[in-house]
Amino acid sequence: MLAACLVSSLSVAQPSDSERTYEVPRTEHGAPDFQGVWSTRFSTGLERPPGMPLVLSPEAATGYAAAVETSLAGNTDPDIDRFGAHVLAMVDGEYRSSVITHPDNGILPFNEYGTSLSGHAYFIGRGYDGPEDRPGTERCTEAWGDPPMRAFMYQLFHGFVQSAETIAIVSEEVNPVRIIHMGEKRRPEAVTGFGGHSVGRWEGNTLVVETTHYSERNPERATIARPMLLSDKARVTERFTRTSKTELNYQFEVDDPTYYTERWRGEFSFTREASPRLYEYACHEGNYSMVVALEGERVIEAQAARDQ
Repeated sequence: MLAACLVSSLSVAQPSDSERTYEVPRTEHGAPDFQGVWSTRFSTGLERPPGMPLVLSPEAATGYAAAVETSLAGNTDPDIDRFGAHVLAMVDGEYRSSVITHPDNGILPFNEYGTSLSGHAYFIGRGYDGPEDRPGTERCTEAWGDPPMRAFMYQLFHGFVQSAETIAIVSEEVNPVRIIHMGEKRRPEAVTGFGGHSVGRWEGNTLVVETTHYSERNPERATIARPMLLSDKARVTERFTRTSKTELNYQFEVDDPTYYTERWRGEFSFTREASPRLYEYACHEGNYSMVVALEGERVIEAQAARDQ
């Protein structure tokens, strides 16, 4: 029984009521049409607070979202709307307390090596002793659109463009265009990248994407709390299913024995945006903030030398 549970995969997930009744629109090539702009906007994190169930009642969801908002009060500008810190993720009408759906406790199943590396990355990403302590997201060199796709506590936009041979996902924040190669064979093992190499196929109305060939040089992937990790041995399987006119269900599974004791899975939904337009994400803070901070320190050091 235990073995059967452990080897279960996303491919056997049962369709929801909305999936069974919704008629998915088609592209000119006959494939399910995901084209347009989809967004995430919720405060639900990747991992779950200890002892909390995955699915929450509306009352419990309101209370949890309020607690998250309160926890941010001392670290954020009260006059800025974070566009998502006020509500939890909703999937098929249910409020979720975490993106992770398996393991049942909603916690990343790190092995000893993964626990050590993730904890170290989480610590150095919050230090201020030098530029080495600051995370890649602050310098706008890493964002949230690479597989598995992640959400943050404000609105993130993702544009989908389809052809018969490829599907492109343009994430507004920082990321380059992600290309999913439909039906293509794997590329050579020696060719790797931060976002891996994605190959897709259609299973009915569901887009199934398998990504491998991750680079081993930078395993950390930022989340709201401690980072998740992906090694060069990782395989990420994603499933995109349009369940209504305004909801795109997203499920993923991470298989990476380098850092985890077992495969783990997650799920959330994208919301359809009325406007099909994405705007340029000009991360001027990431371009200049580190340079300006270092220049300021040089001025302070020079002044101290003159005062001696």
